[in-house]
Amino acid sequence: MHASTSANSQLAQVVFRPPRSTGVAIGLAIAVGTLAFALVALRTAANGGTEFKTFLAWLTAALLLVVAAAFVNWTHGIATMAYVIDGDALVIRWGFRRVEIPIDTILRLVPGRTLDPAHIRGINWPGCHIGHAEVKRIGYTLFYSTHRMQSDLVIVHTTQESYALSLVDQAGLAEEIQSRTVLGSLESHPQRSAASGIAALPFWRDGHAISATLLAVFGAVLTCGFVMYRYPGLPEIIELTFPASGGLAVVGEKSELLKIVYLGAAISAVNIAVGVALHARERAAGLWAFASAALLQGVLFAAAVAAIERA
Repeated sequence: MHASTSANSQLAQVVFRPPRSTGVAIGLAIAVGTLAFALVALRTAANGGTEFKTFLAWLTAALLLVVAAAFVNWTHGIATMAYVIDGDALVIRWGFRRVEIPIDTILRLVPGRTLDPAHIRGINWPGCHIGHAEVKRIGYTLFYSTHRMQSDLVIVHTTQESYALSLVDQAGLAEEIQSRTVLGSLESHPQRSAASGIAALPFWRDGHAISATLLAVFGAVLTCGFVMYRYPGLPEIIELTFPASGGLAVVGEKSELLKIVYLGAAISAVNIAVGVALHARERAAGLWAFASAALLQGVLFAAAVAAIERA
């Protein structure tokens, strides 16, 4: 048994790469096109006055930038996708994610041409299929594929999950898996999926943290949108009341209201960034930072409504 393990560890790492040109080209085209529209929206917003249309331009630009960033990330995943036979495991690499499948858990390889097409739920465009589907005669299957046709697919059916991969040299993959199976391994390892880099932050797996962050962002958008909508009709001089200071009222130009809104959004952004960093070390501290950002936006929205209604 030890001899088998020694021989297995001396085997060279074998890398199989799926066809990626179509998926990368389309992903980049969408990302660049979205970024171009975002720049147009940014230019419109920068040249606009203090009104609701300008707010909509800023919001559109922000949403388009988020979409562009998402497509850049997904395209990077396609560009770096690989299926690696490393020691006694088949490793799927996609962007910042790594899925490790022990060779001894693989039951069979099923050519995609023998199966009916499945409806994949997840990230889908020509040359990019990342998600899951119910495959007839196989069951629940995870897709890490760039296939254009069923014949491009091979299903790796294991004792736990099934994985749909796409590669030209399917026979080569089968031979490598068979050779590692013959050698055997010292001990069995469970299948595991792990993230790296920014994707490994525990923030992404904490529903409460994400909810608090989204609430803070929604509050900032709501406050800014409300103020920008009502701003053109406000008198030049308004009264701002701060309940936390014993009802202290300050009279000033209406532009002061904008400064408070922008400053509040900036403080919330800092709180969220600090919260993500803290959350990686101490969950409670991170959650408090996210909650305080959301609470601040609630207070600012209430203050803005009160000031505008009195104007």
